[in-house]
Amino acid sequence: MKKKLEWAVVALFWPAGFLPIFFLPVCASGQASSPSAAIALEQQGKLAEAAQVWRAVIQKDPNDAGAFASLGVILSKQQNYHDVASALFWKSHLYDDAKREFESELSIDPSHPLALAYLGDIEMKRTNPDPALALLRRAVGVKNDIRIAYVDLGAVLTQQKQYKDAVTALRHAVELDPSQPDAHYRLGRTYQAMGNSAESQKEFAKVRELHEKADESLASRMSATPPPLPQ
Repeated sequence: MKKKLEWAVVALFWPAGFLPIFFLPVCASGQASSPSAAIALEQQGKLAEAAQVWRAVIQKDPNDAGAFASLGVILSKQQNYHDVASALFWKSHLYDDAKREFESELSIDPSHPLALAYLGDIEMKRTNPDPALALLRRAVGVKNDIRIAYVDLGAVLTQQKQYKDAVTALRHAVELDPSQPDAHYRLGRTYQAMGNSAESQKEFAKVRELHEKADESLASRMSATPPPLPQ
């Protein structure tokens, strides 16, 4: 069962090299395909350009769940519901398989915190906020260090305009791992919804900083001299 649960978690992410056609990286001419560039364009109101950059980011790293979520937000703002719906339909069979495995785990251990957290994540991504909230709260009630559960709680609570509780959940997610940009991004969105522009800008700046560090680290590893071949 443990191995099946691990594969169910893997199934929640985009398989490398197999993306829907509308995710192909068609960037604006000369525009860097980085999260920093996408966020800057979105803040300037250039939603079409920002969506193109997020598509390129996803093409480079199909497992970047934050980039996928960001693209979905922008497409929704553009009322481009066809692309959003296409993505959800394409991925739905993965959720079905994963959900069955997590539910099987809960039939053995009804308080399994990770199974509760990932089921909550699935319900959130399927835009079922009430069951998502119930599952996520059960998860953190059993184990209070599941970062993804707090990130998802913050997202759902923001949708329901429970901003104070959303900020609390997202700040806890940041405390658990400050190096992950998704919680900072969600927190920035929540502050934005609250009309707190100063705090929102701080969080978006942190997202840019973290992505730039990750890009620098990757570039450093790629340019490093490879070890000599064994004799």
